[in-house]
Amino acid sequence: MPARGYSRRTLCCGPSEPMRHGARIAKRRLSVVTQLVTLKPNNKRANRRGSSLKDQLSWYPFILINIVVFLVFTAVPFVLMINYSFNQWDMLTPMKFTGLKNYVHLLDDQTLHIALKNTVTYALMQVPLQVAISLLVAILINRPLRGMKLFRTLYFLPNVTSITVLCLIFWRFLSPAPDGPVNYLLGLVGIRPQLWLVDVKEALPSVVGVSIWQSFGYYMLLWLAGLKGIPAELSDAAHVDGADGWKEHWYVTIPLLRPTAAFITVISTIEALQVFGSIYMLTGGGPVYATTTVAYYIYQRAFTFSEMGYACTVSILLLVLIMAITIIQGRYLHFGEGDYQ
Repeated sequence: MPARGYSRRTLCCGPSEPMRHGARIAKRRLSVVTQLVTLKPNNKRANRRGSSLKDQLSWYPFILINIVVFLVFTAVPFVLMINYSFNQWDMLTPMKFTGLKNYVHLLDDQTLHIALKNTVTYALMQVPLQVAISLLVAILINRPLRGMKLFRTLYFLPNVTSITVLCLIFWRFLSPAPDGPVNYLLGLVGIRPQLWLVDVKEALPSVVGVSIWQSFGYYMLLWLAGLKGIPAELSDAAHVDGADGWKEHWYVTIPLLRPTAAFITVISTIEALQVFGSIYMLTGGGPVYATTTVAYYIYQRAFTFSEMGYACTVSILLLVLIMAITIIQGRYLHFGEGDYQ
């Protein structure tokens, strides 16, 4: 019996004309579907391109803000500084072009030479102590003990406090009077009162101590970030090998912190070479230029003696000094290199 929907003639003599017509329609539909499938990826690619361009355009306003800030507060002042360095200008009368006179004056400016010496001495005292103290504190509080978060907050608190407020507090604490807070405590253990901020030999180390106390919390957090990045498997392996306590830190932890150490050393050196706030608030560059740094000397020349042109020249000198020291540090500290392999 013939299958349902097919006549005996169809089965014996082949498909009828209606079936041929239906086959042609099905073939055409299949061709259209094939074309659509072939074109679909191109449409997706076009949509993706349009979406990508739209996403890029949406970021331009945010980038534009940063570009404007950079131009207004960095690029334009830098160009103006270079221009002013070739002129004599007191910020009141018109500028007078002097050529390289300001740069020649750098060679015979004795006060500038003292400021350079003080700046380098300050950096040599502050950077090693700051790096070591912040690392020690970071290792001590990098433990899963109760209350460690509170200690981290307390150690970081001076860094977010105004340098003016901190210097006013320390100016009172470091009073040279025998009844000053620090001198009084020293007197209890039989140590004579110190002159601190008013003695030529003690003034700069006193400022270094205040600066370290104010900023070591920031570097402590950087060390903590480096410590958190060390794989726990390495510490476990050190314990298996019998390295406990400080041996583990000396032979395992500290060598693996080389990238962090390089970064902290570089940025702390840059900060030390630009020290101004603590000098201005605690000593005013005294006594007898004992704490006058290059940054403070630039301020004096610009706003005390109204020599903006020469102040810009000294600023360029400081910039070159910082760049040279940073390049040397990057060369020998291998800044940015290192892994845990």
